[in-house]
Amino acid sequence: MALLNIFKKKNEKERYDKKRHAKDAVKPVLEKSEVSEKPKTSVKTGSVKGAEIAPTVLVSPHITEKATLLAEKGVYVFKISPRSNKSMVSQAIKEMYGIRPRKVSVINMVSKKRVFRGHIGAKVGYKKAMVYLKEGDKIEA
Repeated sequence: MALLNIFKKKNEKERYDKKRHAKDAVKPVLEKSEVSEKPKTSVKTGSVKGAEIAPTVLVSPHITEKATLLAEKGVYVFKISPRSNKSMVSQAIKEMYGIRPRKVSVINMVSKKRVFRGHIGAKVGYKKAMVYLKEGDKIEA
């Protein structure tokens, strides 16, 4: 059996040499026109620069009695996607309406249990953002 192991070791050595030579092989040099440049991504949002993030961040305006009263004071309320944060909301408002918000507050509305006809269900939770604008700025739908 010892004789068979000698041949086995040679095969492993040959495989190693082939792999090493394959790595050392010269790769063809591509011209600058052939090389595709990767788009630059922003660190905070992880999105591609120049791409629109507003449709993915802002789900819909949150229209309630309280929200309409706040709108008169320059505070607008939006439902946002669950993975959004304050900087993404601020960037989306600037992109969509051309207005830079003074302040953004994010609130996570948890789901609530409800009973309907004897069956226990749940009212779906969501995330909302309150966008504070400077005096004189307005968002018109």
